[in-house]
Amino acid sequence: MAADATPNPTLMIDAAELGRQICCGSTTIKKMVRCGKLPLRRYRLCRKWLFSRGELEAWIAAGMPCASRWSFLKEQAAMKRTG
Repeated sequence: MAADATPNPTLMIDAAELGRQICCGSTTIKKMVRCGKLPLRRYRLCRKWLFSRGELEAWIAAGMPCASRWSFLKEQAAMKRTG
């Protein structure tokens, strides 16, 4: 296996890394969260905002939908898991 194919074991990422993933700055990320345009759940650790890497990857794979569509997709996925 190539060295660059190794998965990143980090479960949480900060706003700066999230910004790098979707090509914008951390200030823009924070503005998007505050106005509801970024539907990812955030966690605060002191003054840092952290986001789940798994949720970010799922959101990107879904085409980065708006908050209402993302909630709908997550609910559908949860219903499929429970039967």
